[in-house]
Amino acid sequence: MTVTFNQEGFAETSGEITVYCTDNQGIYSHSATEYVSEGGSLSVGSYLDAPPQPKQGFVIVRTDNSWQYQADHRGTYYNKETGEKVEYTALGELPENLTSLEPLAEPCKWNGSEWVKDEAKIAENFTKKQTQFIANIDEHAAKIYNTWTRFESEYRERQAAAEAFKSANYQGECSRYITDFAKRAGLNNQVATDLILVQAAGLEKLQVELANQRMRKYELKVPGLTIEKMQSIHDDIIKQMDALMEAYNNG
Repeated sequence: MTVTFNQEGFAETSGEITVYCTDNQGIYSHSATEYVSEGGSLSVGSYLDAPPQPKQGFVIVRTDNSWQYQADHRGTYYNKETGEKVEYTALGELPENLTSLEPLAEPCKWNGSEWVKDEAKIAENFTKKQTQFIANIDEHAAKIYNTWTRFESEYRERQAAAEAFKSANYQGECSRYITDFAKRAGLNNQVATDLILVQAAGLEKLQVELANQRMRKYELKVPGLTIEKMQSIHDDIIKQMDALMEAYNNG
């Protein structure tokens, strides 16, 4: 039995009927068989008239009580001004500021038809990174040096006392810098003196090597380096500085 509907859209008879359905955006999705009771109406989003045939690049939508084609460019795009990835979900023509072309891996800009290297930005990033690497090397060295020289005046006095006592052939008056150290270390004054001088020489050697490593920062200014190469040089300098600190801690 054919189901008929009155002008208000209510069924005059009961039965099954083929309907054409839309999703919550009004886009045609599928056809279905729907049972309608006498006096009832179609489900929301269901229509009696069939939509037109599909067309590439378009979706069929229900608008003004009829089926219409709308351009469908939904998908992943990139903002031409920022290179930012955008998920475009609207129907209709694609905005002019979006492109499906993925930006380059390095800093780039849109030239009107494609992405090209942004040489100014690349140079700016390089200089910024170079400055950061150099500052980090200086700060790392300063942190280590400050640890070594927290009691510098004490070290210098003890070293001077040890040098004087050794010059006197370990005879005569012995500074408390030596005797107190000898007592707490369980050593005699001569052995304590020699140990103080060895430690002083060792610290001086470490300080010289720390200075040498810090000055390697100028390797980062060699022409033709890449950011990756600068990173490698920076990391090696920090590694060598840490090794010096470990040597200091191990006595």
